[in-house]
Amino acid sequence: MNQENDQELNGVNNDNRNERDHLEGFNPSAAHRFDYTLQDNENRENYKNAAKLVDYGTNWFPICGVSAVCFPEQQLPMKFNEDEQELYDRLVASARANGFVVLFPSDSRECDTLPYVATLSKVVQANPQTFSMELMGVHRCKVLSYNLENGEAFVQLLPEVEIPALLPKHLPKYSRRYSMYERRSLATRITGYPFDSLRDISRNQAEQCCLELKGMIGEEILQQALNRGLTYFSYFISQQIFSNRETEYSLLKEDSANTRIAAALKYCKVSIGKCRRCFAPIFLNENIMRLPEQTMTHVNAHGFVHKITLLSSITNYVQASAPSYEFTWFPDYAWIIIQCVGCHQHLGWEYMSMTREPQRFFGIQREGVQFENDIAEERDDDNSDPTESSDSLSDEESD
Repeated sequence: MNQENDQELNGVNNDNRNERDHLEGFNPSAAHRFDYTLQDNENRENYKNAAKLVDYGTNWFPICGVSAVCFPEQQLPMKFNEDEQELYDRLVASARANGFVVLFPSDSRECDTLPYVATLSKVVQANPQTFSMELMGVHRCKVLSYNLENGEAFVQLLPEVEIPALLPKHLPKYSRRYSMYERRSLATRITGYPFDSLRDISRNQAEQCCLELKGMIGEEILQQALNRGLTYFSYFISQQIFSNRETEYSLLKEDSANTRIAAALKYCKVSIGKCRRCFAPIFLNENIMRLPEQTMTHVNAHGFVHKITLLSSITNYVQASAPSYEFTWFPDYAWIIIQCVGCHQHLGWEYMSMTREPQRFFGIQREGVQFENDIAEERDDDNSDPTESSDSLSDEESD
């Protein structure tokens, strides 16, 4: 971490009050997992969808806009209001019929125009008493048309593509004892392929992602994801990046696991996070923390999905509410809304507990923070040559 960032972040020293005194009078027994998790609930319904999917196959499925980007293999909680019962019933009916649900980010302008990329998902569990459910992303798809009367979309499944490394395919077994440089040199002489094209670039980039994120996610979890293959890892790592929904959606649109990992790598690196509105420094990379069995995506009582980053400490913030255990995402922790001290932008929540360790941490919502890599990207866009081709401009806009 460079000295400039350290100095920049130390602009405001927030009061380090006694957390136990601050929570005095609040009832910790009121804390519980929010009901979208559907654990130990006798009203829940479980679904086992065994339907087979075929690449480039087409079909009609119910469609639903969500305030998040859902990737394949990602679990997504949802909470519906009473006036959305018709939509809720439609999704549950699809689950009971061994069907699927099309999810798309409702705040993405790209989804206003057909065709666009979305995620085919399945309902895993639902609780009709609370209008809540849990979905699992299954497959990327392309939305081709709508039937607004029935709330359905006609979609085409998109294939999962991994570009294989050229190096292992063209080397004799005895070369395994050679150094990587010697193996690539030998493969170049055998095949005539350029030296640089024979590197296992995607694997190297995946390992760099693991290195950047091991403090937040855990080395063992990252290695398990990588061992499941590049396609799974590309979706897993896309859920962890330090950026906003626009960038996440650009990763969902990537045509191959290789290009998705390469694009996600730069968002795994962050040295400082700033307020999205006034750019006041909020945290450093070294403040990022993890909790056992933590999840990154949560839904509140009003149905809004939030993706958060956990931090041990932050600065330049003020509290904007009293502590509350109601609908807490972390059992035994009370939450307090926090805002930027300068512009009052909603940053996330401060969590406090009288019975658990750590006694205090912060959950910063991704949409409230401008990460340093986003700022650099926007500067690059501002300085781009206006005479560039339309193809290159559209690529920059998607990032």
